[in-house]
Amino acid sequence: MSDQPKSHFERFLAPILASRFFTISALIHLVIVILIGGRVLFNKYVEPPDFQSAGDSVSADLPPAPPDTPDNTLPPAPTLAAPPPPSTSAPAANLAALTSLNTTNSAFAMPVPAIAPPTLSKNMNAPTSAAVAGTGPAVALPGAMSGRGNGRESVGRSYGEKGQSEEAVLRALRWLQSKQNGDGTWGQGEYHDAWTGLALLCFLGHGDIPQTSHEFGVVVTNALNAMITEGNAHQGRFSGTDNFGGTPAAYMHAICTYALCEAYTMTKDQRLAPLVQQSMKYIIQGQRPDGGWAYSYDLGPDVGGKVKSDTSVSGWQIQALKAAHLTGISPMDKDVLPVFAKAIKNMDRVFDEKNGTFGYRTAGDNHPYLTGVGVLAKLYWFGRPDRTVREGFKTIESKDLNYRGPDCNLYAWYYDTQAAFQAQSGHWDWWNQRFQDQLTNNQSSDGSWPPTDGNDIGSFAKSSDDQGALYRTTLCCLMLEVFYRYLPTTQESALSGNVEGL
Repeated sequence: MSDQPKSHFERFLAPILASRFFTISALIHLVIVILIGGRVLFNKYVEPPDFQSAGDSVSADLPPAPPDTPDNTLPPAPTLAAPPPPSTSAPAANLAALTSLNTTNSAFAMPVPAIAPPTLSKNMNAPTSAAVAGTGPAVALPGAMSGRGNGRESVGRSYGEKGQSEEAVLRALRWLQSKQNGDGTWGQGEYHDAWTGLALLCFLGHGDIPQTSHEFGVVVTNALNAMITEGNAHQGRFSGTDNFGGTPAAYMHAICTYALCEAYTMTKDQRLAPLVQQSMKYIIQGQRPDGGWAYSYDLGPDVGGKVKSDTSVSGWQIQALKAAHLTGISPMDKDVLPVFAKAIKNMDRVFDEKNGTFGYRTAGDNHPYLTGVGVLAKLYWFGRPDRTVREGFKTIESKDLNYRGPDCNLYAWYYDTQAAFQAQSGHWDWWNQRFQDQLTNNQSSDGSWPPTDGNDIGSFAKSSDDQGALYRTTLCCLMLEVFYRYLPTTQESALSGNVEGL
């Protein structure tokens, strides 16, 4: 080794060489830091952000799309678009005026705000417990109707609804959507008012209104416009004419009035309020002295001991009365309550003490399939079972349910389902164990229900045409919606005559 003194450079280099591995590692880390820092700065100042502003074509505030459904199980949606509101002046007396509706676009682009979930309270005298939010002020629903809409799944489950039942309802609504006419109505001929009212009730029962329904808002809009047009054309009558001639007239008018009342309660569409009052006037004035209603709202005296009041006709008037009460329209409501009280007296008149049935026109006239009408009416009014209700349920539960059997009667089942749900307790347990499977297992793949072999009222249950399918499908759909359409009040104390149940 040389003893010569080291230069300044050699003295500087010596420690670096002695720790060369540390030095190399430091240099590598420095390069890595420089590369990563450069990438971050590049992203910040050069690349666009991963969201779009509220003014762009896609907004973070848009509501979620409706759930997908396999295309091979559902009919295609119609191409109805929301039409402009009709004139409030009386239009021509022909529904053909509605054919000017725009049918070029099936999209429904109205903003859909969030809906507050309902409070599961059976106290129908409690404050309103659900709100339907639209483009205007929130619409508060009566407690009885608070199970509809956004919270219906949780409400349904709490009362024993099965998942396949809600799926069946959606298939039925999509089938009804595919069958809606271009003018917003359903069906053809003299019964089109009945099918239009029943179909609209199905959509409203599901909570579908123009302000909140992605999938069915346009359907409801067009149906309401059609009914407003017809109602204005016939001074609030819904029988296809300017009078109530013909057997089905009182049925059709009550069904349409029922639907209009629900629509007003759920939307507060001010075009509906005067029409609701006008159509209800005919029901109120059409009540017979004994408290019932007859074909064509006949007010003539009974002749030769033949009573004209008809329990079947009366059942639809009573449902319309209940829906009218829930609208909260005070000038009309003060007239509704005494009419309803008188209607209950008529149900007592036709009750048969011997066999626990509610008769067709008199007690014991052998119409057991109308017992549900009387039972439901009594539960609506009193809010709890009385002796006649308990006896009526013995008749209702005396035969098992079989859609394919000779005793199938969808008309009776419609009333029995609502009656059992309102009664709750063992009556609902017995019914609920049977009716859901009978309906869901027999639904056709297109969403409608096939003809039955039972002894149903009228011929529609057995008919294979669209009118028969509309009859069966609307009744079955309304039955499966029972879990949230109108919450039961029978667990509460007596309502002292207040109409709060429906």
